[in-house]
Amino acid sequence: MVEFFSRGGPMEKTRTNSVLSTIHELKGTLTPAARRIGDFVLNNASRVVNMTMTELASESGVASESSVVRFYRSLGFEGYHDFKVTLASEIAGSSIYHSYEDITIDDAPMTVARKIFAGSINTLQENLRNLNPAILEEATLILEESRRIVVLGYGVSSSIANNAAFKLSLLEKDVFYSTDSHLNAIVLSKLKIGDSVLAISHSGESKDLVTPLEKLKGPIKIIAITGFKESSLAHIADLSITTFSEERNMRTDAMVSRCVQMVITDVLFTTLAVRQGKEGLQKLSEGRRALSYLKF
Repeated sequence: MVEFFSRGGPMEKTRTNSVLSTIHELKGTLTPAARRIGDFVLNNASRVVNMTMTELASESGVASESSVVRFYRSLGFEGYHDFKVTLASEIAGSSIYHSYEDITIDDAPMTVARKIFAGSINTLQENLRNLNPAILEEATLILEESRRIVVLGYGVSSSIANNAAFKLSLLEKDVFYSTDSHLNAIVLSKLKIGDSVLAISHSGESKDLVTPLEKLKGPIKIIAITGFKESSLAHIADLSITTFSEERNMRTDAMVSRCVQMVITDVLFTTLAVRQGKEGLQKLSEGRRALSYLKF
């Protein structure tokens, strides 16, 4: 049952049923476009949780993303991500994590360890097989020639972005990283020709990250590391390294995907160091020595 209530403005919806049952209940009242989307979700729920709005609109056979927006709002959701997370949790049931093998609430610690390790190993091997050498080469070249590099990443991706910024700094690159989206927006607005952005987001739909990048002026190169080739981030990037993860349970916020992101940034860093030859090795040694007094 979907109930309606008012907060002194337009009528809003609050969900008391599951997503799928709500779609069933409302099908007769939906527009033809929303009904097509609803039918697709009912028949492909496990696929939908990994789709962008563009992909869902295309697969459902509707004209545009605006139809998807109207659809999830008709179910009482304010945002597409909220809709997907709720749907994913509903599908997962008692499963906490899914990557090749479900983890359930009854699993022992070593069983959890085995499943997470196995999922990570399988996913890393899959990404290695699908890594595009031309894109990797171009990304390395952009970073190598950049006057200044701004590294962006929020939420789970922030730790990956921080690690990437730290390692690039070891190679004496002029790198900026901050978790403050307001400060990042200001820094991005002042970038000049020869600067670049390394943006990391599994979903590729973080507004804090995508919106300021859409406003960039001039030929500023954007390198994206994202899990969805049709994401908003991938569309605005000059170069997109698309990672793959089989995990589908959004309760864990893409744990294995984070491992892949980390490895990709390490590959970029190491490739840069190798290209610098002995000079690169010298820079790394000097960086280690600079940190030595902070260790016992």
